[in-house]
Amino acid sequence: MDYQTSDYDQQIAAFLSGNCNSSEIQAFQLWKDLSAENKKAFDEAVKVWENCPKPLSKAEIEQDKMVIKGLIITHSALTQSKDRKLVKFLRFAAILIGPVLLAVGWYIGSNNRTTTALTWNSVTAPRKHIAILNMADGTEIWLNAGSTLTYPANELSGLREVKLSGEGYFKVTKNAKKPFFVITPNATVKVLGTSFNMKAYPEDNRITTTLEEGSIELTPVKSGKNPSILRPGEQAIYQVSENIISVSQVDASLFSAWRGEKFVFRDADLKTIITELERLYDIKIHIKNHDLEKLRFRGMFSYDQDLLDAFETLRRSVKLNYMINGREVWME
Repeated sequence: MDYQTSDYDQQIAAFLSGNCNSSEIQAFQLWKDLSAENKKAFDEAVKVWENCPKPLSKAEIEQDKMVIKGLIITHSALTQSKDRKLVKFLRFAAILIGPVLLAVGWYIGSNNRTTTALTWNSVTAPRKHIAILNMADGTEIWLNAGSTLTYPANELSGLREVKLSGEGYFKVTKNAKKPFFVITPNATVKVLGTSFNMKAYPEDNRITTTLEEGSIELTPVKSGKNPSILRPGEQAIYQVSENIISVSQVDASLFSAWRGEKFVFRDADLKTIITELERLYDIKIHIKNHDLEKLRFRGMFSYDQDLLDAFETLRRSVKLNYMINGREVWME
């Protein structure tokens, strides 16, 4: 643990939630006793933590998924740095508790995207859960399980800019004077106001952007590529290593079905399905016979399916055998 950074609030949340090992607990205690300021920050965090709602049960979530069921974090315009630190701590605490819906205030100011040095906050959707962020300008962002969104901590910075690692669905409020940017290490999407899905996992060689409404510009980071302008129903696949973009017509709704906690496959190969299951269940799948990767599959997985049920569905559909051992699965 490094407590010399401004992210001490994340470490406090990890300590209070019981997500630290013995060495991390020891390091945390040393940090807490290092100064009166550190102890004060910890004592304030404890008070906030004790007032946090308990994790939701599955039954409560199912009763009304469209209503905020977990802890709601409102990041509003604050004037005192102590209050800012408490709000930031609440955000991390809520991630560890596992809410379904997060509300993040976002106040729009200057049109300059690089006026001052910025700090950034991050939200990560827990495994098998969808996180939803509501920005103050009306923009809505869905994060798929295990995905991370990073956004400016300074609500008065004037930026409409986020960084995505994983998969997100964006319903952006139109503002012709202030474009919205979604940034990944290999490509950037520029938006004025639209709805689209973007899949950009760091371990993948491709970035898939699917447009439902409006128009967007996809620009690779590598030089020599002009922006690709997408129209509704089009999907751009950017092959990073080859620096190639291909655009095709698709059923855009299939690529955002995960917002309803479902994976929908239409003639997908087994390799694609395995990748999604590994992310969803945080497991490693081994294929003994690689010819199986060419098998095609049509169907759906729900996020609330347990691991055994998911593999039974596969076994019945494509006639394969599997063996589960802890967090590893062998298929043949």
